[in-house]
Amino acid sequence: MAKTVVILGAGYAGVPIAHYLLKHTAAKAKGLKVILVAPNTHMYWNVASVRGILPNMMGDDKLFLPIAPAFAKYPSDQYEFVRGVAESVDPSANVVEVRGNDGSARMIQYDELVIATGSSFKGDMPFKNLSSTEETKDALHGWAQRIASANSIVVAGAGATGIEIAGELGQEYAVTGKKQITLVCDQDLPLSIKFRRDVRETAKKELERLKVKVITNAKVSSPAGSKTLTLTKTSASASTPTTLQADLLIPTYGITPNTSFLPASMLDARGYVVQTTRLRAQGHDNIFVVGDAGNLQDPQGVHADAQAVHVVRLIEARLLAGQQGSLGKEEEEYKPADKIMFAATLGRNKGTGQVGNWKLWGLLVWFLKGRYLGTDVAGEFVRGERTLSVKAW
Repeated sequence: MAKTVVILGAGYAGVPIAHYLLKHTAAKAKGLKVILVAPNTHMYWNVASVRGILPNMMGDDKLFLPIAPAFAKYPSDQYEFVRGVAESVDPSANVVEVRGNDGSARMIQYDELVIATGSSFKGDMPFKNLSSTEETKDALHGWAQRIASANSIVVAGAGATGIEIAGELGQEYAVTGKKQITLVCDQDLPLSIKFRRDVRETAKKELERLKVKVITNAKVSSPAGSKTLTLTKTSASASTPTTLQADLLIPTYGITPNTSFLPASMLDARGYVVQTTRLRAQGHDNIFVVGDAGNLQDPQGVHADAQAVHVVRLIEARLLAGQQGSLGKEEEEYKPADKIMFAATLGRNKGTGQVGNWKLWGLLVWFLKGRYLGTDVAGEFVRGERTLSVKAW
């Protein structure tokens, strides 16, 4: 019997899932159709956005890779790319309503649904996809122009994105004396307390080596149109200034899941899909959830990749169930990694990170990530030849 799999989202989870089903599953599940729904015409390699947001550091061709040519090899009766966003999902009717980029509305029936819609940064910061490829490019270019014209820049938020941008700005401008770069973090060191203290200390030390001023135990806000930023202490013992002068503020905090189209009953209090260890939306056997939209793991590319690699086997098993010669195997439960896997660049030549309880050498982070920020394998990824971790997909 013909089956339709609808995949919402064409990012680090949705693209490899679609390729796997079309390359491997379609030959076994006769009549399978895969419909990929996303507003972006190009895969946004946002891992490299921390460098791409700087003027003349990385061309659009490295950051944005067209999706359509990568799927042109599949028969048209097996694959369709719908440019648009999900407006609503009716699990009882197995229907998703899609609003096209052109304003059109379409109801799409599915047998299996994959929610891989990812997350967004608050304030429409282009560290994730915006409403379209064009809008994301425009936002990146706009920030690059503002960075070019600013003499003093404050990066607010010292998570992974914040320290990586501060490092890029530091290497390009602060260490050469061209611009004043400041990082404001709300704890006594950059990064979360879940990381080893020496990893966090290395981040601060390397940023300061690049002449980035690191202000700790503070949060920053900016009155509209003002170059005077307000600093609020987050520790009673902090010796934090009350104001800070800057031409430009770059906020890097506040990630929200892209799940507003889903019924409230499927979401937790933070807006994430309640996700089971069989990578389903709780209570919905034919709705799979992968990556940042789910609440099983923190939003992180390595987790989205691991879930995508696992979920294709679960989807394939459901599609083949009942077919002649198929084996009715019990589903394998997804086991979230119980160890930290983290690497952050600190400029183009340094970095820090942690795997389990081990601190990563800066040279290793540079070699594995910092040189290209993954852009050297992005083409293979979009073509369906690999995932972030699996080299033969």
